[in-house]
Amino acid sequence: MVLATIFAPLIAALAALSAAAIAFLVVQTRARARTRDMEQLAQRLGLPFSKDDLFGLAKQLKDFDLFRRERSWFPRRSRVNNVLRGQVGDTEVYLFDYSYVVSSGKSSRRITQTVFFANDKNWYLPNFRLRPETWWQKIRAVFDKSDIHFPDSPEFSDQFWITGEVESLIRKTFGAEVQQFLCERPPVHLEGNNFYLLAYKPRKALRAEEAGLFFERCCELVKLLKQEGKLELLNLGELKPVAEPLTVPPLPEKEQP
Repeated sequence: MVLATIFAPLIAALAALSAAAIAFLVVQTRARARTRDMEQLAQRLGLPFSKDDLFGLAKQLKDFDLFRRERSWFPRRSRVNNVLRGQVGDTEVYLFDYSYVVSSGKSSRRITQTVFFANDKNWYLPNFRLRPETWWQKIRAVFDKSDIHFPDSPEFSDQFWITGEVESLIRKTFGAEVQQFLCERPPVHLEGNNFYLLAYKPRKALRAEEAGLFFERCCELVKLLKQEGKLELLNLGELKPVAEPLTVPPLPEKEQP
């Protein structure tokens, strides 16, 4: 009886350590499998792959809403990994996993999702956020008038909640072709600002097959948005930009330690 009393805390501690070790191994095994799947996707698409964020994407995108969602008592534990990189015309495009920690009370959880990022220094996107319109947002619209409506496209207005700083520029950006494209391929969340575009499905890490399709569709969206911008800039509605092939720049060489 005395021995049981003495060893009970030790047994409980060992059990807790064993459970933690098993959980850690499961997480690591899943992470390695995820990296392997995304690397194979990159090979199928003919794109370079990097397990780590060699491009400083997390820092580059820190001002976007998606990258400000971490709620943790500890220093930032968000991370970007499993990065695919390509190029559509002059536009750099990336597909990667982004994870961040949300803490509430005594518990915390890590959220991982697949993100598409396009970067083009010659782009002129307005500052905007677009997301599928839910029943809650339809109720919210009674009090919140920030949603931009498109009277000529009730289907688009009904499916998406879109807000931003310069309404006239947003309306020009989301022309008829872009609206049709998004209506046929919902749901997706978009964030744009100047020469940056983000696309993602919240809190969802897409399987490799889904991620490949998502990446290709986002590249199509980039072409449409660039077309809208060029037509507006040149004011030559009769001209259509030539379809631009997907080309891949080489990854930078790692510095030797």
